[in-house]
Amino acid sequence: MRGQSGFTLLEMLVVLVLASIMLSMVAVNFFPDEQRALRDEGERLAYLLEQASKTSRAGGQPLAWSSSGREHRFWKKNKQGEWRRVEQEALLQPRVLPEDMRVTLLTLAERPAQPSDMLALSPELGAPNFELRLSRDAQSIRLVGDGLGNVRVMP
Repeated sequence: MRGQSGFTLLEMLVVLVLASIMLSMVAVNFFPDEQRALRDEGERLAYLLEQASKTSRAGGQPLAWSSSGREHRFWKKNKQGEWRRVEQEALLQPRVLPEDMRVTLLTLAERPAQPSDMLALSPELGAPNFELRLSRDAQSIRLVGDGLGNVRVMP
């Protein structure tokens, strides 16, 4: 008599369980939830602002940040006291948000911000208190900065 070939029921069940776990992990990564994507972008922007503040203090050169909806950028002050866009530095290069996201400066130094306002990052003081809103469709999060260069992401 020959031995039987094939898989046992238990082996088949183990394979099915492993395949379903792997498939669910792939589905989660392919379809991130909207709030998570918004929060990730907020954390990225908070990190950039904190690092720019540290760069300003370490280099002794004033920096500034501005936004125009989907795009945000950093500025450096030249020797004549004029703000110049930063284009070439990896950390401070201009960035464009995903298609459906917008960033808005809400308050600057405890007052409502104007569309033309820039967030100044002083080498001596860091930055004034500020609040930004990052929005995507009906969802939004806030980024709140203190005068010490710390930025928190809040719902």
